[in-house]
Amino acid sequence: MEGSSNKDEMLCGICTIHRSKYCCPRCGILYCSLLCYQSDKHLECSESFYEDCVNEELSSYHAGDEAKRRMIDILKRVQNDVDEEDVDIEESIDSDDDIPIDLHERLKNLDLNNAEVLWNALTEDEKNEFEAVVRGNVGSVLPQWEPWWMYNKDGKLVEEVESSEMDEHLKKCPCIKSVPKFNTLTNVKPSPAISFNITNVLASYAFVMRYFNGEIDAVVAVTHILDICQNLSSSTNFDDLVTSVESVAQKCLQSELIETDETSLEVMKHDTFLMLKGPSRDNNAYYCKSALSHLIEIFNEAKSNLKTTTKEDIPKPKGTFCKKFPENMNYLPKLDLSEVKKNVKKLEFYLSFIESNDNC
Repeated sequence: MEGSSNKDEMLCGICTIHRSKYCCPRCGILYCSLLCYQSDKHLECSESFYEDCVNEELSSYHAGDEAKRRMIDILKRVQNDVDEEDVDIEESIDSDDDIPIDLHERLKNLDLNNAEVLWNALTEDEKNEFEAVVRGNVGSVLPQWEPWWMYNKDGKLVEEVESSEMDEHLKKCPCIKSVPKFNTLTNVKPSPAISFNITNVLASYAFVMRYFNGEIDAVVAVTHILDICQNLSSSTNFDDLVTSVESVAQKCLQSELIETDETSLEVMKHDTFLMLKGPSRDNNAYYCKSALSHLIEIFNEAKSNLKTTTKEDIPKPKGTFCKKFPENMNYLPKLDLSEVKKNVKKLEFYLSFIESNDNC
């Protein structure tokens, strides 16, 4: 500025004490440290700068870029946590010490669509924090999915929804598919085990829907369902309700694909109960039929994907980030197309049985 000395021009424009080291890319002010950059005097600018970076990335999000969106969301949370720690550290050291350039600056000119580039921009502490969030507490970063089976007209403790909204709520459930009449499929009286077998399927579906927070990839979902549903994977028959649900819990604990805990398994058991209970006493089979219909849709989509996808179509992971957090399905056991087709028929059989008996 005209009339100012070189010394004054190099001072931090926020604390006006220490020599400046950086320049804010948004407002152009010179600053000396992260503490000054994030001070109350500059807070509005620093927060809006990072928010703009994140919003710009999210605006370019499209189907198939799930890992990118999640990484941006989680990076924001990581930075908030790191910022709080940095403030405490900087209060105890001289601001002229060598301080790493903050995440805002490191991300400024990077391609936010390139997960590998973003990963390499993180410090070791930030990478560790990112991994801890993704593998251990991703639910704290992403909004929790609300299952459609939570509403019950008669159970006021489940969800506070007026009974007059019943029809509106049922529109949120998966559409019930049309299947052949049960008596056209078989002349043999079904075993009493069929109801418990259906319960085993419903419990597996409930767990997988929660596990992926309601965002389902057909092949991945079918792979996980077959991993924990003994009735679909090995035609196991069950003699009672408790065993059919507990089987899913035990398979989840034994699975190499799934990381879970007792709390999540209790949620799965409660979800299964709510599905069997249905939206009301006079329509108790509705959720069972919706769940089976959704499963038929998922299995059919997986079947179509398996027919059109070959190993050559699936890219090999390149770089550290892609190996740690693979977007492809190389880590999954290979699905047997004939098994998927067989289970589509079994699910249709179960849905037809419920339609004919109108109960689970």
